[in-house]
Amino acid sequence: MAVELPHLALETLARAEGDSARLTERPLLVIEDGTAPCVHAANRAARRAGARPGMALADALAILDTPELVEHDPQAQTAQIAMLAGVLLQFSDHVHPEPDARRILLEVGRSRRLFGGLAVLREQARETLEGLGFHPRIGVARSPAAARLLATLRNPAIPEDAEALRRTLSPVPLEALPLPAATREGLRATGLRQLGDLLRLSRPELARRHGPELLALLDRLLGRRTETLPRFNPPPELDLPLRLEHEIHTTGALAFPLKRLLRQAEAQLRGLNRSLQGMTLELKHREVHTRITLERGHPGIHAEDWLPLWQTRLEREALPAPVIGLRLRATQLLDPPAEGASLLAEAPGHPPPESQLPAVLARLSARLGEQAIVRLTTSGIPRPEAAQGARNDLETSPPSPAPTPAQGVCGTALWLQEPEPVPPPLHPHALGRLEDGWWDQGRDVRRDYATARDRQGRVLWLYRCLRSGRWFRQGYWG
Repeated sequence: MAVELPHLALETLARAEGDSARLTERPLLVIEDGTAPCVHAANRAARRAGARPGMALADALAILDTPELVEHDPQAQTAQIAMLAGVLLQFSDHVHPEPDARRILLEVGRSRRLFGGLAVLREQARETLEGLGFHPRIGVARSPAAARLLATLRNPAIPEDAEALRRTLSPVPLEALPLPAATREGLRATGLRQLGDLLRLSRPELARRHGPELLALLDRLLGRRTETLPRFNPPPELDLPLRLEHEIHTTGALAFPLKRLLRQAEAQLRGLNRSLQGMTLELKHREVHTRITLERGHPGIHAEDWLPLWQTRLEREALPAPVIGLRLRATQLLDPPAEGASLLAEAPGHPPPESQLPAVLARLSARLGEQAIVRLTTSGIPRPEAAQGARNDLETSPPSPAPTPAQGVCGTALWLQEPEPVPPPLHPHALGRLEDGWWDQGRDVRRDYATARDRQGRVLWLYRCLRSGRWFRQGYWG
């Protein structure tokens, strides 16, 4: 999965602004300084007037009416990419940032089952970044090069096999490929317009006319050549700076930028699978710094829990000078606490002793109604869909019968459902036979149980009815 951030410079500015009117109403340019200054990024008002990234600054000034100019900070961009790489660790353990291209790559093949498929994983990654104020373009494919290309083209396809990838890439125009200008012109001179035109030609002929680099690019796009992506190593501590575009004179006005930092900290800690119990907020003034430390009674990462504590703490603070920047730091990161059920726990992460359980159940029953609280019991019926029942008499706990021999042979799944007809599996793995009700005049059950995998890689719990010969899905294994 390639996560491209084409508007990173503008979004970094927006995160430091309490009011976004400055970034949307008037033309604004982010400038790359050097021997030939050029436009690094332009806001929507500047783009409507004709300014584009890569344009010479003199040409942009000729078509814009007194735009606001902001100098591009490559170090800040690299820091933002590193921060977001840490955030995306919650979706994959193999993250590879590419700061110069404003892009982050993730190996997500092993994460698809955990998140319910690649499409769901992609949307969760998008929602996470948009919650932090970034608007990514995301491409998913079988190779890093193809994922980069699909992200640039905003192509929503997710080609998971070689033939699907070839079909997806065939209509891509040659102008979208990362080719030298001379190679691109040579291909156009021979009448080639799309990537599919290249794939139909002889590889030796392409190499003879345009060099081996073109074949290497095609192999990387199609996943025929391995591309090594070094893993991102997150820093061992939390350090989140935020430069403010306007001075802040009161502690009450710090709530907006502080909330952004706390949300960023929460997302990064989720990616690192870490927690914290205390943090330090550094308020930057023009000549001095103010450091404030806040400790909690128990670890936690939720921004909604930390923000009111910080607001209460800042109310007691007198600012010696206007604030021009913030920096949130935590040098001691902790293992995340075990999440207990909040209805049963007296304190987060501390479940109640067994002696408190009857009182908790009584409180829930009074609040939700007696019929809303049930106890699961084993019925002793071998058929899985009828093996458990619900009882409302919470005061008594009758012993559950032991599993029947048939249940032991056929196994159990972690996700049960009513039997649902399915097509016959291709390669079933037999488990055993279950027979029940043979004494019940025509209502007997005779089943051969098996497991098989579906196209998403899930292990299905299936059986074949020996009376009709039809296959049914009983549930999912794991």
